[in-house]
Amino acid sequence: MININLSDKVSIMNYGVETQHNLATLSEAVSDIVKEKDYSDIKEIHDTLSELMSSEDKLTLLYRDAAVTGIKEGLIHKRLELLKEGKLYEQLKNTNEIYITRLSDEISSAEAFLEKVKNSGESPSDALAVSQLKSRVKELKTSKTVAGTLNEQLTFYGKNSASLADRIGAILNTLMPLWESGMAMTVNKESTKKAFKMLKALGDDSFNK
Repeated sequence: MININLSDKVSIMNYGVETQHNLATLSEAVSDIVKEKDYSDIKEIHDTLSELMSSEDKLTLLYRDAAVTGIKEGLIHKRLELLKEGKLYEQLKNTNEIYITRLSDEISSAEAFLEKVKNSGESPSDALAVSQLKSRVKELKTSKTVAGTLNEQLTFYGKNSASLADRIGAILNTLMPLWESGMAMTVNKESTKKAFKMLKALGDDSFNK
């Protein structure tokens, strides 16, 4: 139970303000983080990878192999970033839940105090302080609702980062090995063709001598 003193006008006016300030700071930090995020490059990398892997133009095998290897490294880097983001959102969510708990405690204490004053049957010595405390409770409830919305947003952001990381993981663990296997087979096929051509040329030379 939080101690409340109606005679302390300043404490009544500032009741729960610290928690509200912390929530506002957290919300602003989350907003700044989200503004900086841009996942369009992941789609561009994926599209480029798909184009390279399905291309039948005259790109040399060496170029295609080097390009795909570079993309693979980029995807690994992006996946690590997304995993770090997911962990950050989880930490921010835990901090937000601590503030929600504090708000709940402050609201419960204030409501219990106001109920006690009401049931005492006596007129409060400072009706204005009581009115101010009631107003603070309403404001704290609004802040709690906003904090709950922020919690939902952090959960969404965390799931989004995890989903993108999983998709990249699937590309790295499934698509890339298939590409590398196909490339190895193609290179081997091309090498075999060259070997046969060389043998044929040698045979033709021997025959013509």
